[in-house]
Amino acid sequence: MKKLWFFDLDGTLADTDRDIREAWKATLADLGLECPGFDAGFVAGPPIEDMARTLFPGIYTDELGAAIRKGFGEHYDNDGFPNTVEYPGIVDRVRELKASGATVVVATNKRYVGARLIAEKFGWERVFDGIYAGDMFKDDPAIGKMTKSALLAFLMRKYAVAPEECVIVGDTKSDFIAAKDNGIESVGVTWGYGKPDELALASRIAATPAEV
Repeated sequence: MKKLWFFDLDGTLADTDRDIREAWKATLADLGLECPGFDAGFVAGPPIEDMARTLFPGIYTDELGAAIRKGFGEHYDNDGFPNTVEYPGIVDRVRELKASGATVVVATNKRYVGARLIAEKFGWERVFDGIYAGDMFKDDPAIGKMTKSALLAFLMRKYAVAPEECVIVGDTKSDFIAAKDNGIESVGVTWGYGKPDELALASRIAATPAEV
């Protein structure tokens, strides 16, 4: 049994796609940005700036990324996440892991504010040992904003565990790349947003929460 389990949020613990998409669309409308390929090209989960680069490769700037991030937060953080639901059985699996003695945390590319609000909505503070996001220490000059890889490394130091004692459960390539960067095992869940070529990067696959 692994000592430290990292769980991704979007597409792993909860289906957040619709609320994220609607907040993005409202933000783009506010900024007067047209994106005909949005529905086909958008994926919930990656950092906002990375998704903006994908959607607007010809005009992307850091200023545009910051504007989208700000606008997205204003819409997303205030809608109550009416369409966001937990995937059936996954939090029960988390409880089983904790009962076995493991430390289980959320490690997400999602903005920390949004992650905390969703955790509050579902009562995850009573289930997980911590909720962590790459931007939660962005104002600390000693740490700054972290990639998923850097976040996992930070948490491994925080909890004083070796790579072989950790595993990340996720659905997209950012999770599996972060695992490889840190030398840890990864579990790819099939119910999320990852495509087959992304899931192929995982150490193993879980088709149901019981297989995690």
